[in-house]
Amino acid sequence: MGFDLAGFDKIYDLIIVGAGPAGITAAIYAARKKMDFLVLTTNIGGQVTYSSQVENYIGFQYITGEELASKFYEHLRQYSFDLKMEEVKRIEPHDGVFAVKTDYANYLGRTVIVATGRRPRELNVPGEREFKNRGVTYCATCDAPLFEGMDVAVVGGGNSGLEAVLQLTKIASKIYLIEIMPQLKADPILIEKALSSDKVEVWTSTRVLEIAGEKTVNGVRVQRG
Repeated sequence: MGFDLAGFDKIYDLIIVGAGPAGITAAIYAARKKMDFLVLTTNIGGQVTYSSQVENYIGFQYITGEELASKFYEHLRQYSFDLKMEEVKRIEPHDGVFAVKTDYANYLGRTVIVATGRRPRELNVPGEREFKNRGVTYCATCDAPLFEGMDVAVVGGGNSGLEAVLQLTKIASKIYLIEIMPQLKADPILIEKALSSDKVEVWTSTRVLEIAGEKTVNGVRVQRG
């Protein structure tokens, strides 16, 4: 399905899709070059907003993910540009420009930067969203130090899950690795390293049903077998 260019009232020099650190950096450079550009995003900050504490970002000894995202936006709003909180559905080249379709409108740009980054894979179980940043995290590199001496559950037996387990073996007291399939899917070398720690207990053929807690997470309810 193509686009009818007759319905567009302007062509942007640049359209940036995404407003995480990469997208915002691109926007700042575009603004300083006096480009006419548009930023399309569903949130400001990207995955950093999922981190309850950020201690490895240069310039801040300690800051929450939401605070850091706010700093990004404060910097960005100093410049003049168009910002639309819309999700991009399709990008197509058309007669030397790019047509970008969202849920609400279509836009034209001479250049498009796609800086959508990664999106965490959610479990979609009760308690997950309620306890986000209060025990539920999607970034072991960012948040593993918060769980020093605690019992932790890692969901997912792929490479990312096993890498998270390896980081946590140096920090947590006990790690439960939960995988819905009968076998772990990670590279054998990662599995071997992770299972060499007596802190790690693997639960395969196990489904997470609920994340429980009060002010913070205190457990998960699972179905085994």
